[in-house]
Amino acid sequence: MPVLYISPERSLFNSLFYMKYTHFAFCLVVLFLSLLTADIKAQNNLDRNITLNVKQAKLSELLSLIGKSGGFYFSYSSDQIRADSLVTLSADHSTVRNLLDGIFKGNVDYKESPGYIILRPAPNRLSLRPDTTSGKENNYYITGYVVDDRTGLGIPNASVYEKRLLVSTLTNNKGFFSIRIKSDGQITLTVSKEFYKDASVNFLSDVTISLKQHNSYYSGESASDRTERNWLGRIFISSRARMQRLNLGGFITSVPFQTSFLPGLSSHGMMSSQVVNHYSLNVLGGYTAGLDGIELGGLFNLNKQDAQYVQAAGLFNVVGGNFKGVELAGISNTVLKNVNGLQAAGIYNLAKDSITGMQLAGIMNISNEVNGFQAAGILNKSHLMTGVSFGLVNITDTLDGYAIGLLNLSRNGYHQLLVYSNEVTTANLAFKTGNGKLYAVISTGAHLGNHLNYYSFGLGIGHDFIFNQHYYLSTEIASQSLLSGQWNDQHQIFKFNTLFNVKTGTTFSFFAGPSFNLYHLQKGEENAEDREIICNKIGLMNLGKSNRGWIGWSVGLSF
Repeated sequence: MPVLYISPERSLFNSLFYMKYTHFAFCLVVLFLSLLTADIKAQNNLDRNITLNVKQAKLSELLSLIGKSGGFYFSYSSDQIRADSLVTLSADHSTVRNLLDGIFKGNVDYKESPGYIILRPAPNRLSLRPDTTSGKENNYYITGYVVDDRTGLGIPNASVYEKRLLVSTLTNNKGFFSIRIKSDGQITLTVSKEFYKDASVNFLSDVTISLKQHNSYYSGESASDRTERNWLGRIFISSRARMQRLNLGGFITSVPFQTSFLPGLSSHGMMSSQVVNHYSLNVLGGYTAGLDGIELGGLFNLNKQDAQYVQAAGLFNVVGGNFKGVELAGISNTVLKNVNGLQAAGIYNLAKDSITGMQLAGIMNISNEVNGFQAAGILNKSHLMTGVSFGLVNITDTLDGYAIGLLNLSRNGYHQLLVYSNEVTTANLAFKTGNGKLYAVISTGAHLGNHLNYYSFGLGIGHDFIFNQHYYLSTEIASQSLLSGQWNDQHQIFKFNTLFNVKTGTTFSFFAGPSFNLYHLQKGEENAEDREIICNKIGLMNLGKSNRGWIGWSVGLSF
């Protein structure tokens, strides 16, 4: 056998080029068989031997014990399988399949998935009975019935499909089906129906090797109806597609490319909701199992489970699982689990569980947990904010980051009413929201003088340096508008406050401190109103032709 030597000057590719073809082919075969064997081992969980002895254990605990012994997990719905029922079981080197048969008495179907065994209730049995098979030039037309083994009656809305070719149909109300298939080899029709065990029938005895193969597997997440329950999903996903999801459960396959006009009118027909695509083009809209690449929709994209990389739609995107990458929509993006990346929409974004990255929306962003940046024209809402939220109104249950807006409301943050006086306006009220890291202040006040009355409205932001539970220092930047007459007759003051706070209890705080004030002359030179406002100010100074500065003060109480 030849020896492969790689010199420092020769790449692996060049070295392989000089190998004998037979040796290279042999290496490829060995590699292929190794990967195939590893895959078979990974998928062969039902045939693993298990030894255990339990008495009156909860079914959920027993399944966890079996999975731990075999190095895999069980996936099932607690609504369909009674996980709290008590089980007594003793087994010595019994296969997992036999253990499950003993536990469920044949009323549950088992599906293999990488690292998982998926359990689905299937107490009933069905049969696929072909009626006619006709065709020519590899185009076949197959009809028949799907019947209940116990009653002999036809089963309506059962899914009849060819896994390899991704062709499917549903039976009518009498259990009848007809399906057209183009194939140059064996055809295997599988029938699936919720609460029935799957059944398959082979057609055509001559088997040829086809290059059109798909990576099929079972996924517990694929049986989720989150997308269908979303209000957009309820509008655009047909009842036939919903029935297909119930029947096929976790069956998933992946293909390079698909196109669709509307959900159900696609290159994969009704099987599109079971297919994960690398490239997906939806002229108006489409409904697929997931995305592992790029998806473009003229109006909308609907995904049943996870999607990643790039998704863009003219109106909206809905993802039933997690999303990773960049998601763009003219109106809205909805991800019903986690987002890791960027969501940008004209109106609103929703990441139901969490967002790690950025959410940008014209009106509103919503997420349970935010670890990144949110920006919205009006509202940002979350349960836990550990990043930065920027919007007119920011609402969160727990604020552990920064909220920048006119109102920043949180259960653990500031909701303080301030009553105070300063050198400009005698009486003032303010509302302070946010937290110690960053808060916003909205204020209003009035000054009733001998010669001039004016009223004020102000906005500001601040940060608290907290020394202990009784003492802290506030630093603020604020803009205060003074209105003395008409709305267009305003005077502007920029204030830089430093306030020392003393908490006298759980409700009240006393604060006082100096400020530096910058006053802008509206008309470029002092008039009577300007002189009334700035008269008797401490350290009054000219800062150019149109600005004056002085040292001010504030004193008050916060509640």
